[in-house]
Amino acid sequence: MTVTYPYSLADFADQLRITSVVWDIQRNDELSGTGDGRVWQAELAAPLWIGTVSLITMENSVAKQIAAKIRKLHGAQEALFLCDPLSKYPQFDPDGSIIGTRVVTVNSVAADLDGLSLKGLTAGYQLTAGDKLQIAYGANPTRYAFLEVSETVTADGTGVTPVFGVFPHVSPAISANMTVTLVKPACKCIIMPGSHNPGTATKMHTDGAGFKVIQKK
Repeated sequence: MTVTYPYSLADFADQLRITSVVWDIQRNDELSGTGDGRVWQAELAAPLWIGTVSLITMENSVAKQIAAKIRKLHGAQEALFLCDPLSKYPQFDPDGSIIGTRVVTVNSVAADLDGLSLKGLTAGYQLTAGDKLQIAYGANPTRYAFLEVSETVTADGTGVTPVFGVFPHVSPAISANMTVTLVKPACKCIIMPGSHNPGTATKMHTDGAGFKVIQKK
């Protein structure tokens, strides 16, 4: 079967044996300041999600397969989807069973692009600060927003939330009725050049494997 990009969760991320992840933001700002503590910040480009992934000690054969998949990304040429392992489901719905197969969509986007409202949730469904969501938008190529909920909100009786803050800002290309992924929302990433460590192999096991990723929009 021909390899397709970006790697889906099933083709790569779901097969990883992760022991720890550092999930953070790379800001792209220019700063200036004065001696009395005043600071000016200019955002030169939107912030990007970054992750440092460490894998458990594993059988040599498994480690070889993971390393082969990473090499097939040709450095930073091809992309993959990766979940925040701590945010695969909303905190209110830790196994995704409440939301089930419901189709959640954007209800509205704040005028300042600092927040949005969702619809299609169950009545009383809660989104909690720290939850993640994914929105696909555009075409040729399709782009993927990976957003973090910044405040806790509850859907009303019709399954619509009030407008809530998200990080980073919502793309101007995102609009009402676009589908929102809350169950295993994923960030489209590339492997940071030079960050892949295939691990050290002994007779039976490989230890110390890992890599770093950065968001690709």
